[in-house]
Amino acid sequence: MNEIKSQRKIIQVGNSLAVTIPANVAHKLKVDKGDMLDVAFRKNNQLDDEFEAGLDAAMAQYDDALEILNGGDQA
Repeated sequence: MNEIKSQRKIIQVGNSLAVTIPANVAHKLKVDKGDMLDVAFRKNNQLDDEFEAGLDAAMAQYDDALEILNGGDQA
């Protein structure tokens, strides 16, 4: 399967919403108007840096306890 990742903005086309495919991507995928594509949809909700840093710190602090709870070797 050919896969090219790109962030695209949703636009309004009449009463529908659409996502455009850049010409260079269409060329690389060898697709043209009227071709069918399989599409997967995923909203990318990223964690903010402060929350992610706090989560990393908590994971490091409680790593041994989390490992035991996960069924790992007990210390």
